[in-house]
Amino acid sequence: MNMENKKTGSLKKGEPKRQQRDDGRQTRERLLECAGILAAQKGFSLVTSKEICQMAGTNLAAINYHFGSREGLYEALLYQIHQFMVNEDSLREIASRDSSPREKISALVDMVAEQAWSRENWQMQVWSREVMHTDQSAHVSAVLMQVVKVKGSLALKLFSDYTGLAMDDIRLYICFFCFMAPILLVTYGKHSNIEYQKMVHISCSDGELLSHIKKFCFAGLDSYRK
Repeated sequence: MNMENKKTGSLKKGEPKRQQRDDGRQTRERLLECAGILAAQKGFSLVTSKEICQMAGTNLAAINYHFGSREGLYEALLYQIHQFMVNEDSLREIASRDSSPREKISALVDMVAEQAWSRENWQMQVWSREVMHTDQSAHVSAVLMQVVKVKGSLALKLFSDYTGLAMDDIRLYICFFCFMAPILLVTYGKHSNIEYQKMVHISCSDGELLSHIKKFCFAGLDSYRK
């Protein structure tokens, strides 16, 4: 009897803590999403902390509590955007497939383009506003230092397997960046105020455009294959 009471009591005592953790996680996610939605509309520098907290339904202290500072919130926002664009778990899944290196690279590019080219998200709108601006380079660099070490190595390994170039060969980095650059350029055009399709007279679908980009970029990779 006493043992049952103790067990029941310990469970009841622990429940508020679990609830508190869940509530805290939800509050953090709401702050990130609201900051992202507002930043997509007018840029993070023009969004006030008060606006973010009002939209999230929290008090002003919530930003410092969950992120340490406004700058911490901004870096967390950039980190989430990078995860949205290139999810580490999805990248690992592609790398572990029983398929050829070419098929894996193609799958990686498809994944990035599908996420990045969709207009139905605030993440890439923020990316086109914030990441491409040099005045935010310190924060962007801080985030890249966190994510590139792991995800960059996974992606580079795919290109190394295809070309036969060593992981420390500068040519491998050139191959990787030249392959991804057109994807990112189109992403910027789609989510910025630039009507890139009219400027460069692109009249094909996203699927056709991606197919042309991959055909061109694989030709470049093939010139480096050993």
